[in-house]
Amino acid sequence: MSYSRKAGATPGRTLDDAAQERGTPMTLSSEHLSTLNPSQRAAAEYGTAALPHQLPGPLLIIAGAGTGKTTTLAHRVAHLVARGADPRRILLLTFTRRAAETMTRRAHQIAAQVATGDVSGRGRIEWSGTFHAIGNRLLRMHAEAVGLDPGFTVLDRSDAEDLLNLVRHELGFSKQATRFPKKGTCLAIYSHALNAGAAVETTVEGAFPWCASWAEELKGLFRAYVDAKQRRHVLDYDDLLLYWFHLMQDGAVAESVRRRFDGSTTSWSMNTRTRTHSRRGSCGA
Repeated sequence: MSYSRKAGATPGRTLDDAAQERGTPMTLSSEHLSTLNPSQRAAAEYGTAALPHQLPGPLLIIAGAGTGKTTTLAHRVAHLVARGADPRRILLLTFTRRAAETMTRRAHQIAAQVATGDVSGRGRIEWSGTFHAIGNRLLRMHAEAVGLDPGFTVLDRSDAEDLLNLVRHELGFSKQATRFPKKGTCLAIYSHALNAGAAVETTVEGAFPWCASWAEELKGLFRAYVDAKQRRHVLDYDDLLLYWFHLMQDGAVAESVRRRFDGSTTSWSMNTRTRTHSRRGSCGA
């Protein structure tokens, strides 16, 4: 989790100016952090002493399950706001919708409790959600930069499986003498290969060995699946992150997104796979 100063902040304009424009009353009290243990409190307060004149630098916290990560993040965001940070310029990211809603709600509640004036003028955390939800918003704002229609539709996992199954049937794989992998398995292989940045052969050999004999057919299926999505102007959940990655390779767009935020606060899970993509398109190549 981190909250860091961005070089794109408006020149000549301080956090004091922004706070006054919002009518944001700042507080130096830390009583709202009294329920945190020493480690949690250290994380919540890290780098905030110079606010509102200077934004905190990067912070990485490594913590196990049940250590209060959500509580710590919520208190940190609330503390940043209480010390004068603009909540509209905070990017709050996590893996589940429920966690994002919980952290945002708690941060707003804590900030309201420590407010010394009119809370309505503070603004709210407008950029809070899952990686997929934030990616969805940014892609719609900058769709043309990655060749997308801004009105694209997002497929949930069930719809993605159905589209993949339709392509699977059109290619004749559902009528093979030897049973071809079912739609759910095919989508799992596709997602695994895409997220790991691995070849289909490597993916099936390592994680789906019972499908190893179908590697060439799966590559053809995945290419056709990508074509089908592009013709229909639809993205699946993996595409939201893949296209977001490619969007950030555009220098002008990346700078525009960077200037939108003063910092980001991220809740990261260790049971995720590294997303490294060298290109947009099918993992079946």
